[in-house]
Amino acid sequence: MTRKRNLDHIPEIMLPRKGEPENLFKNKFMEKVSRSPFWVPVVMHITIISFFLYMAFTTFSAWTVIPLFFLGALTWTFTEYWVHRVVYHCETEMKWLLRLQFVAHTIHHQYPKDAGRLAMPPIPALLLVSAFLGIFWLIGGQYALAFFPGFLFGYLMYVSMHFAQHRYKPPKFKPLRELWRFHALHHYQYPNKAFGVSTRLWDFIFRTTPD
Repeated sequence: MTRKRNLDHIPEIMLPRKGEPENLFKNKFMEKVSRSPFWVPVVMHITIISFFLYMAFTTFSAWTVIPLFFLGALTWTFTEYWVHRVVYHCETEMKWLLRLQFVAHTIHHQYPKDAGRLAMPPIPALLLVSAFLGIFWLIGGQYALAFFPGFLFGYLMYVSMHFAQHRYKPPKFKPLRELWRFHALHHYQYPNKAFGVSTRLWDFIFRTTPD
């Protein structure tokens, strides 16, 4: 027997819609740069990660680079969780934040299989990458050479996992299959729980795992 999806407590604006995805912008150029084939940001991020890892290994020993790299990746998972929970799913009446939520996330809930918006397009991605690099450099100086590519690698794993969860069937490997199911619960039953995409770690820690 197939269980019927319970959509009663999903906000109307986040209910999945049928048909072709809507445009985000009236301006054709803005609309074009708001979409991207999945492989474009992937190649871009791999290139950036490779460059910074090269710089890190020419500056520090492997004993310094490797722990910082994995710390950066772990930091990304924490960032992923909190941005998803506190920015994209917070209740607000501020128009600028509502617009940000819609452009960055709500439209994804409306059209979850729209491949053109499953990864951040290159232009806004480069702006955010530059901002994070600047923050990490101010905090850690040259150690950012090792920490930053780990953080970006965490994002790359997240965006790849997210793309696969919406475009492919759940894999047979149980840990990955559970991640597929976990994200589906967020979209179709519990929009205010199951915020993690690449890991369920922070949902367990902060008690936002669905019952």
